[in-house]
Amino acid sequence: MNKSIYAITGSLGFVGFNLSKYLIDSGHGVIGIDIDNNSDPLREWRYKESEKIGVKTLIADISDKYQIESVSNELNKIGHIKSIFHLAGLAGVRKSIENPDKYYNVNLRGTFNMLQLLKSIEANSLVFSSTSSVYGDISAGYFSKESDSLNTISPYASSKLNAEKLCELFSNLYKLNISVLRYFTVYGVAGRPDMSILKFINLIYKDKPITIYGDGSQERDFTYISDICRGTYASSKLKGFNLINLGKSNPEKLISAVRIIEDKLGKKAKIIFKPQNKMDVNRTSADITNSKKLINWDPLEDLESGLAKTIGWYKENAKSLEKLS
Repeated sequence: MNKSIYAITGSLGFVGFNLSKYLIDSGHGVIGIDIDNNSDPLREWRYKESEKIGVKTLIADISDKYQIESVSNELNKIGHIKSIFHLAGLAGVRKSIENPDKYYNVNLRGTFNMLQLLKSIEANSLVFSSTSSVYGDISAGYFSKESDSLNTISPYASSKLNAEKLCELFSNLYKLNISVLRYFTVYGVAGRPDMSILKFINLIYKDKPITIYGDGSQERDFTYISDICRGTYASSKLKGFNLINLGKSNPEKLISAVRIIEDKLGKKAKIIFKPQNKMDVNRTSADITNSKKLINWDPLEDLESGLAKTIGWYKENAKSLEKLS
């Protein structure tokens, strides 16, 4: 296989780090693009691991066009970049309500700058990570389709949906190959500490209480990181503009995930129940007809095996992660 070089924004984030490893394990090269932020112990861990496997990281803020112009110059010196995986951005529904300006700046302007980068370095394609949050709340038994009419209920979801539209515009206007992926509740090794799965594992392991907003019956389409990496890479080979759901298509109750974690850790969770936040949806579930058809993608990992792998990784690295609150 000829070695290709890929650029990944948000390479020190959860999906970006795992995708970097996936590409390098597949025999390719990776140039990471991320901000200088060592306040998160997990980012610190990911950075050290990225260096070990040969990821070169360029420090840049995607929302600053001058910094991205510098990145463009650096990438042109390195050689042809086959694809850009644009995974950087601000996530989180609740935080976006507190600081919407920052979310629009990073998620929308940042995406515009990456589309300009795609044009300037003439990469074959760009893959943009969007979110199931654009669907808002859905009814029991329903599976979200890419063709659904949307009614976003948070600045985070709105910023992502507007970025999706920008991707479609650039693809149609400049004849660029761009795929927009709507991720559904991604979890796994080196996950985000602000998301429920890693937070629950960390707190239950340390015999600290966890907080569940609502009664735990809310359903999430938990999708394991290795499945996400496979689908993300496969999407870079598509032509034209594509909009694709990547989700397990088998929603599970949040409390069920807690029970599995308890079983795998051999510890009982101390649960504090609080009222559900009005911005939290009751259910996420993906219709993956499109991903099966376009990229022959089917998620392989079920929740129990995915949580077992995540817990195994957590235990192996517990000392490095002890700063996690």
